[in-house]
Amino acid sequence: MLNSALPTGNVIINLILYFMSQFMFKQDLAMAYFPDRSKESAGKLLAREIHTNEPLMAELSRTAYSPKRKLLSPKQLQIIFSFLGEP
Repeated sequence: MLNSALPTGNVIINLILYFMSQFMFKQDLAMAYFPDRSKESAGKLLAREIHTNEPLMAELSRTAYSPKRKLLSPKQLQIIFSFLGEP
């Protein structure tokens, strides 16, 4: 009985795609801000922009931000955009 209430097939795929569309890999964001740089260089530049901006870091820290995490939540993206502008 419980199995019939669970989403299956395309519903699960759509849920996964929706979830992933709401998050962004930090590396992808870095490449959006610094498209003319290598992935490694862009990542370092974005990290520097974020970590040297104390008000930005203070806001991100309220969202459980970690420099080691590879995914940024929609809220974290919103905060970054509000401080750095959209790429």
